Amino acid sequence: MKTLIIISPILIVMMAAIYFIWAVKQREKKQYIQKQIIKSGDQGELKVQAVLRPLEKPNSPYRVYHNVKLGPDLLHTNEYDTIVLGPNGIFHIETKNYGGERGGIIDIDSKQNWILHKKSGHSKIITNPTSQVDSHEYRLQGFLSRVVGVRNLPTQGIIVLACDDIVVRSKTRGSKDIPILGRHQLVPYIKNYRQDKLVLYPRTIKKISQSIEEMNYKQQAQ
Repeated sequence: MKTLIIISPILIVMMAAIYFIWAVKQREKKQYIQKQIIKSGDQGELKVQAVLRPLEKPNSPYRVYHNVKLGPDLLHTNEYDTIVLGPNGIFHIETKNYGGERGGIIDIDSKQNWILHKKSGHSKIITNPTSQVDSHEYRLQGFLSRVVGVRNLPTQGIIVLACDDIVVRSKTRGSKDIPILGRHQLVPYIKNYRQDKLVLYPRTIKKISQSIEEMNYKQQAQ
């Protein structure tokens, strides 16, 4: 009985130490995975930024902004991967680097679930970015209406898959209102986009640009 009394505290300390070590390793694993996700996302955004450079030339009628926050006021904003302003519309682009560098297949089922099949044979459900794009559309309309003071402008949300070796399999390809494009399809899509006969005049594009820059200057100053 005395032996048990002596050993029990030792066992408790050992078990506590083992649990502590396990918890630390689990936390480190989660932090590592999170860092890899952020790194992959950043790499995808850089790829998309590269293909958009032709729209940023001095003689281009387009204005391009990356990683900006927009909304009806400073307290209610969303962060946008990319905003493109042009004579034929305002485009808000959500970049996803699903598949990373190796790629794979994305299946979109009848319930709009996205399933990524990696080349390693592993499959998992991934976030359907459609709701995120819808939220961006809502905030963008609030920004244009309250901050810029203009309404009924042609806006279009786009999901861009940055990985070159990714295939999307779906009869509807997600929401019919939100195209899912490969990064090399992005510039042709923007240039050929038409929504009725609405046109953004240079002075309107300039006004929106100034409002974007002012809002983000104020955001950074907070």
